[in-house]
Amino acid sequence: MSASLDMLLINVGGTKRQVYQDLSRDYSAVEPPFWAALTAGFLRKHGYHVDILDANALNLDIEETASAAVSRNAKFTTVVVYSQQANTCTPIMDGVGQLCRAIKQRAGDHPLILTGWHPSCLPERTMREEACDMLAEGEGFHTLLGILRGDEYRNIPGLWWRENGGLRNNPRAPNIEDLAGELDQIAWDLLPLNSGHYRAFNWMTLGDLSTRKHYAALFTSLGCPYRCSFCAIHATFGERRIRYWSPEWAMEQFDTLARRYGVRHINLVDEIYIFNPRHYMPIAEALVEREYQLNICAFARVDRVDKISLDELRFLKRAGFNWFKLGIEHADPRVLKRAHKGGYTKEVIRRVVGKIHEAGIDLCANYMFGLPGDNGETMQDTLNFAMELNCAFPSFFCTMAPPGSDLYKEALEKGTPLPETWVGYAQQGYDFLPLPTEHLTAAEVLAFRDWAFHAYFTNPRYLHMIEQKFGKEALDHIRGMTSVRLKRRILGD
Repeated sequence: MSASLDMLLINVGGTKRQVYQDLSRDYSAVEPPFWAALTAGFLRKHGYHVDILDANALNLDIEETASAAVSRNAKFTTVVVYSQQANTCTPIMDGVGQLCRAIKQRAGDHPLILTGWHPSCLPERTMREEACDMLAEGEGFHTLLGILRGDEYRNIPGLWWRENGGLRNNPRAPNIEDLAGELDQIAWDLLPLNSGHYRAFNWMTLGDLSTRKHYAALFTSLGCPYRCSFCAIHATFGERRIRYWSPEWAMEQFDTLARRYGVRHINLVDEIYIFNPRHYMPIAEALVEREYQLNICAFARVDRVDKISLDELRFLKRAGFNWFKLGIEHADPRVLKRAHKGGYTKEVIRRVVGKIHEAGIDLCANYMFGLPGDNGETMQDTLNFAMELNCAFPSFFCTMAPPGSDLYKEALEKGTPLPETWVGYAQQGYDFLPLPTEHLTAAEVLAFRDWAFHAYFTNPRYLHMIEQKFGKEALDHIRGMTSVRLKRRILGD
């Protein structure tokens, strides 16, 4: 291994205020860039000297990040454009573009690469608009490896590059199948996990908000078999299926995070973790044996949890699965079917939520306003249903069309107005522009969402539940969060 730095991987910062407005002060999470650490582990395994600059965690602005990047004098600099989920990645592209230009202003000849969700969704447009030299389409691991090896560009899978004033590209690399074999190493040591820079979702730590900074995020699988019209995940993976790391590999990561770094809260960012019991139950059994007392959150679907027994859910609770992110999305099965989200009824949702609560697991329940077919009455019905279920924390979203999703393609075909800037895709941002429906304007959808947020979180029944379950500190935190009023351009703020 050379003593010089072969590649610097950057997680961009300087966008928190744009993306979250005043919620960025204390109410948004600061996620560890798992994909950057996974990429670093893969490249390091092949003998290359790599490092990570997590500008987001270190709270560096664009100019500070550019200066730090150039000073490292790496052979290649790669901006890793990931935000744990494909649908939340696009808003940081404004910061990515600014960073690329700032680096090129300081070192015009320095090779600059983009990889990640958004570049894979729009590779040609990204190459035309951003001041980068190369782009990795797809998962990116073998693309970056080929660059470091010095392979001829025409032989590097997934590579986009500039040549003779034009753009060239190769077909993307096949997805890695043996995750635990090829992607077995995560460079946790290159992240400031012990420094208090990362911060869990506030709802995950309502029971003890003082521990929010003992936090990490982890994938144990990649991909999703479903195709919800509002999701962009398949633009990167190019297929509808799940690939798994082994339960043994997953436990190595839990062991490292709990023992070496003192992590207490872990967000499992698998697109759908509660899916295959042959994967998640051995992990749960091992967690029970270790008695780490971790606080874990995982994604789940209504129709999948409906097939799980109460005893199984109770065992997951024993293992530390205190939170599910449950994609309820909407109260009307007809609207859900149009979004390719299944068509389960209120009765099914009530049964599933009741069973989860009976097992002692709390919910961050996702709801969406402005899905195709939505109108004022159906949005109000969804809010009423959310209040009836009274989950510990709802996430209220407006429907948007992230690049790579079916809704994005449909919006382009129909000429539906889309945000003029990438930060316009940020749900809590000032410039946010959701999709309209056949019955509602974008402004009407957004106004309802913001009103619904405050109606739910100031509801006396909800506040009483929070105080009874989590205590006075949690109640005060929720009230503080509710006091933050987002400003919106399309609403005339």
